[in-house]
Amino acid sequence: MIRTLTIAMLAAASLAGVVVPATARQQSPTWPADKLGKETSIPFIGTIGLYNFEADDDRGVWLQDQQRRWYYARILGPCTGLPFATRIGVDTRFGGAQLDRTGTLLVDRQRCPIDSLVASNGPPPKAKKAKKQG
Repeated sequence: MIRTLTIAMLAAASLAGVVVPATARQQSPTWPADKLGKETSIPFIGTIGLYNFEADDDRGVWLQDQQRRWYYARILGPCTGLPFATRIGVDTRFGGAQLDRTGTLLVDRQRCPIDSLVASNGPPPKAKKAKKQG
């Protein structure tokens, strides 16, 4: 019984840093112009987690915190599972309770080290497909 409870608690703790992308896009606050594109960190990532994310192919990802502010994390080298990820985890081993450029994204059992983490206005809007005539 104690062993089962311990395993369940460990599983819940490991999922605390996992985020599932939201389907509906909400209005998000924008960064002041002097903060955009500058190195930053996401505080309390280990306790409150992320709200949303959107992959930028296999080279980076836009991350949205619980206050709905966007960040862009550029990855060192390709992260092949990122474009298809339905959830991601974070490893803040060297950053403590915050995610910064020393952190690592965990994507489908692949470790993807972050090269830079900057303030962003979020991913670009997706192009709408033209309707077929006919």
